[in-house]
Amino acid sequence: MARERDDAGSAVARLLDRPLPREERIEAAARLAQSASRQQRASAGTFVFRLGEEWLGLPAGLIDEVLELRPVHRLPHRRDAVLRGLVNVRGRLTVCVALPALLQTGAPVAARAGAIARRLVVLAAAEGALAFEADEVHGSHRFDAEEVRAVPSTVAHALARFATGVLPWGERRIGLLDDGLLLHALNRQIS
Repeated sequence: MARERDDAGSAVARLLDRPLPREERIEAAARLAQSASRQQRASAGTFVFRLGEEWLGLPAGLIDEVLELRPVHRLPHRRDAVLRGLVNVRGRLTVCVALPALLQTGAPVAARAGAIARRLVVLAAAEGALAFEADEVHGSHRFDAEEVRAVPSTVAHALARFATGVLPWGERRIGLLDDGLLLHALNRQIS
């Protein structure tokens, strides 16, 4: 009985240790490459939010947290459209900016039925945290980089300056923002 098990075990070992035919190796390599390619394409992520009528996206890694709105305290002797003031985020005073003023997206619009209430979005910028108010927040969205389209010439000039592309999202379009350009412009405006 033990001898039969040893023979069966060695037969299984021989079967598993045998070299694969060339065609099977090529087919297996193609399947692995296709799977890796799909994972690589779907590796882009964006944080989706709405300002006015515009749906926009920032790299998801830039977002520190999303909170309920907080009172914004204006700074004396500063009448800047982009600099709203300071907001208390977990005991830290954080600069609050008005992205609609910078991007010229227009005034906030009423929340849609079923929409999440306005939120305070805190960015984890290298120069220091910044916050802005979003009219609506969807959250993170993963997408295939091949889905991104060029920015149409009909997009408002100020917004087009910061947009790297447009991402179809159901019936909507998300304007993907260049975080480096946006943060640079914000830091110039508030300094």
